[in-house]
Amino acid sequence: MQQDWRKRHLGLFAILAVLAIVGTLALDFLLSRSVARDRASSAAVEREIGSLQVALADLRTAQSAYVAATQTSDFWVRRASDLSTRLESGLTQLRESAPSEVARSGYQAALATLANLASLDKKARAYVQDDQRFLAADVVFIESLEGSQRLASDLEQLRTLQSAQADAAIARTSWLRFGATTLAMGVVLAVALRVGKPAPMPAASEASLTAQMIRDLPPAVKPAAPLARPASAAPAPPPLQAPPVTTLNLPDAAELCVDLARVMDSRDVPALLERVARVLDAKGVIVWMVDAAGGVLHPSLSHGYPEKVLNRLGTLEVDSDNVTSLAFRSVRPQMMAGASPGAAGAVAVPLVTAAGCSGVFAAELRDSTPAPELLALTRIVAAQFATLIAPAELTGARAAEA
Repeated sequence: MQQDWRKRHLGLFAILAVLAIVGTLALDFLLSRSVARDRASSAAVEREIGSLQVALADLRTAQSAYVAATQTSDFWVRRASDLSTRLESGLTQLRESAPSEVARSGYQAALATLANLASLDKKARAYVQDDQRFLAADVVFIESLEGSQRLASDLEQLRTLQSAQADAAIARTSWLRFGATTLAMGVVLAVALRVGKPAPMPAASEASLTAQMIRDLPPAVKPAAPLARPASAAPAPPPLQAPPVTTLNLPDAAELCVDLARVMDSRDVPALLERVARVLDAKGVIVWMVDAAGGVLHPSLSHGYPEKVLNRLGTLEVDSDNVTSLAFRSVRPQMMAGASPGAAGAVAVPLVTAAGCSGVFAAELRDSTPAPELLALTRIVAAQFATLIAPAELTGARAAEA
């Protein structure tokens, strides 16, 4: 039983383990790529902000040059214009690619500071064109100084902010990878422990085993007729000794039939069913009744089996391959020998009335090979039950027995 359990479930557990491993590997690959992208993005942002800081310093140098008396202003004005354009485009791109609203707001504030510096630079250029270099120098070295310092401070803060955000995202992804790997290992370990754990083997009582026999075993197959022995063949072995004849308690059987004929209350049926088991020398008996649709047999009355055994038996399909269903379908008694010497045999007799077959009387006998006389006695008892008990009465009798 344990080996059968393992064979049935090993495939499912193996599939679960493989799915857990493959899913973890795929997730780990995706998360690794995400970590690589975050690191590359963080490095690119740091390089871009560093480049903008250098451009801001070069802008200050160009502004200082075109207000100097010994320098030609045209070259340095073009140089300052190019650097301002470079700063504006760089800050705009960083704002568009910023991963958070806080970073986007910081880049927007830096662009506003740059726009203010551009307006002051335009004012200084106007003074240079009017040859008022002292006024231009005041604008470059005094009025623009505070804005330049603020812009440099904003760039440094933005670099620190985005670096911290990238580190936090990488840390979250790393923890997610660790959690997924741990979960997969736990699933694989649980599968391994489940497969290695012995299958539960509940101790089945003799009654439950014999009751299951009536439900599940197919009807006995009649042996084929022996082939004719050629004249030249060796003499046949001596015949096997016939099994002992079963002794029937006919007086008790007669008294039982008389009492069955006197029944007026269905509550008396359970006690009579116990006497039936004694007369037939049966380990247990079950009266199966068919439902209204005529497709399912259910145990309506029994003796010798606990309630949990009956619950485990459940119902029988009329078309099932077992002696009880076969007796109902064929409307003929069925007899089945035990699976091995000493094992219980079984008989199943249909309950036939003028309205047709309403159920089956099944008994599990102590004899491994039930004698024909015992089958005849079982048919007599089943005939009494068929005329005595209606399906509704059986249900009431079972409730009274409980």
